[in-house]
Amino acid sequence: MPLFHKMITIDKNRVYEKEQYIKKFEITKKVFKTGQDIQPKKDLSRFVKWPLYIQIQRERKVLYQKLKIPPIIDQFTRSLDKDMIKQLLFTLSKYKKTSTDNFYNKNKNIIYIKHGINNITNLIQKKKALFIVIANDVNPIELVIWLPTLCQKMDIPFCIIKNKSKLGELVGKKATSCITVTSILEAEKSEIEKLIDCFRHNFNNRFEGGKKKIVNL
Repeated sequence: MPLFHKMITIDKNRVYEKEQYIKKFEITKKVFKTGQDIQPKKDLSRFVKWPLYIQIQRERKVLYQKLKIPPIIDQFTRSLDKDMIKQLLFTLSKYKKTSTDNFYNKNKNIIYIKHGINNITNLIQKKKALFIVIANDVNPIELVIWLPTLCQKMDIPFCIIKNKSKLGELVGKKATSCITVTSILEAEKSEIEKLIDCFRHNFNNRFEGGKKKIVNL
């Protein structure tokens, strides 16, 4: 008995719609020509002309990685801690010379803070200075770079603190590189002795060991 197959009619519109639906999910290669696909975002930072100060910052960073610091300069990066600086400045503020002292106080026995490179060098050589306070941001650094060596040779305690303007306030100037005192009040003898012991422990005793180390920037 012959088999009769049923005729199946195919809707062409439906097939076309199905093909279009499948094409939506097919991965097609993007074309980045003019008027075609949107180009992806690129890192254009290397094409940007940065301001001069940013260029200098970056060049300095690269240079610092290559350079070595001599030990004599590296010691100026290690300064006294904040609490000790506050105590030191408070103690030294009692020896501050005011503008009225020149007119009203004729007494030569009053103790004042000494400052100035030449003045302090003479006091160190004569061993009259009790201790030396040096600022770490003196420019050029060559002005004070030899002071720690001289203090170590003459066995005078020294310390390095941040900000030369803080020292300048004690002597009535905008800034000064170093200060000292030649004598102290009896009431503050114990406080000064504690500060001197701290200076010897943190700076004088570590001076010889730090001379052998060459440090990266």
